[in-house]
Amino acid sequence: MHTLDSLFAQAAAPGRIRVRVCWQCAPRDRLPRRYADAANVEIDRVDYRDSRGANWARRRVQKAWRGEPYSLICDSHLRFARHWDRRLVGMLQGLRAAGVERPIVTGYPPDFDPRTYPAGRSQAPLKMYKEAYVDGLLAHFAGFELPLWTWLKAPIPAQFLALGFLFSEGRFNLDVPIDPRIYFFGDEITTGLRAYCHGYDFYHPHRVLAWHAYDRTTRGTHWSDHGDWRARDRGSLARVRRILCGQEYRGYPLGRRRSIASYERWIGMPLVLEPAP
Repeated sequence: MHTLDSLFAQAAAPGRIRVRVCWQCAPRDRLPRRYADAANVEIDRVDYRDSRGANWARRRVQKAWRGEPYSLICDSHLRFARHWDRRLVGMLQGLRAAGVERPIVTGYPPDFDPRTYPAGRSQAPLKMYKEAYVDGLLAHFAGFELPLWTWLKAPIPAQFLALGFLFSEGRFNLDVPIDPRIYFFGDEITTGLRAYCHGYDFYHPHRVLAWHAYDRTTRGTHWSDHGDWRARDRGSLARVRRILCGQEYRGYPLGRRRSIASYERWIGMPLVLEPAP
């Protein structure tokens, strides 16, 4: 619950925020009273044994959107910067005023260690770059410090989006529903491709708005609880390949405003290195 504590404590207007949590937990787990009874916190409790992974959970949360003007999709294991909510809205509104029709503010937050927080936090925002292909699919990304970031006055154009921190207008939840059948690798590139083809443009924040605990030894993972995760991952990667090659699935449209080829030109690299076997 530390993420929720930080989210509300650091918000400029905590009373205006509605939070929906897909809580994948054990039957014996209990919430602190402050969240079990909170009017603006909704808990979608799921037995961890029934969970189908992160994107399945993200889609469950997306479906609870009620028409709010803004939406933040984020992971747990985050800590937030002061007035993160006001600053995100200001960034998005500034982009709209500059003529960007459908902006998304997104990226990998810098790392933090839950055992030593708040010590050791970086104030340098990150830019996402390609890290590696997986089975010929562009699926691994990494964040590196933005050069000369202290001189920046506004968010910078980005090639990729991050599902662990994605802020947009609320309509994103209808335009680009997150595909629950993408298990893990490939979720960001397929969602990013679909968002781009729907006309969305990506921007990285020019100031740090949150920190993320990337060390998975500090928490449980879905694959540590589900012995069939490798089969899920194989089926998911096959679906990722088909999406990157242009196949649409019912309920998860690719988008018609821009093409896959135009996205590849924008990022400067192919999405798929070889044809499907």
